[in-house]
Order: sequence, then C-alpha cells, then structure tokens
Amino acid sequence: MQLSLQNKLQLLCDILDEHQSDSSVSPNEHAQLERLTASLLAQQELSDQDIRDVLTRIYQYGKDGTAASDLTKHIGDHQDQFQHWINTVQQNL
Repeated sequence: MQLSLQNKLQLLCDILDEHQSDSSVSPNEHAQLERLTASLLAQQELSDQDIRDVLTRIYQYGKDGTAASDLTKHIGDHQDQFQHWINTVQQNL
C-alpha cells in the first residue's frame, strides 16, 4: 500500500513525537526516519523552503542517529528542535 503525502507527514510527526518523549529509540528507528524524510524530500508538492529545510535537518538527524555511539545524547542534543520540526511539518498537513 502506497502512503499519501499527508500520511507520510503524519507518520513523520508521530515518529518525531516518539523521539521527543522517549530517548531510547534504536538506530533502526533513526534509519526509518532517514528513509521517510528522503522520500518526502523527493515530493515535488513540498515546494515551500521552510518545510524542505526542516526535512533536510530531520534527514541529517536520522542519518547521524544510525551511527551514533550514544543515542541518548544524540536525541538529547536535539530536544530543543523536535517541537519546531513537528510544528513545521504539521503546518503542511
């Protein structure tokens, strides 16, 4: 089943919310986040520069998380950004 753009954006918000509230997410979950944001960045419908910038930052966060030796620290280092990322994505739902 193919997910719609709206489904992907909602899934992204759900994953980010999980990362914000649970600092024990796995490298596989970071890889999922990386794949999802790469898929979203390929969407031509998302032409707004703000969402594209946020998706790029989320992509990098996911990529860095797959290789992080201390995931708790990695997630903690991004706590200040999660809510901004979620808000920006929700504006595009």
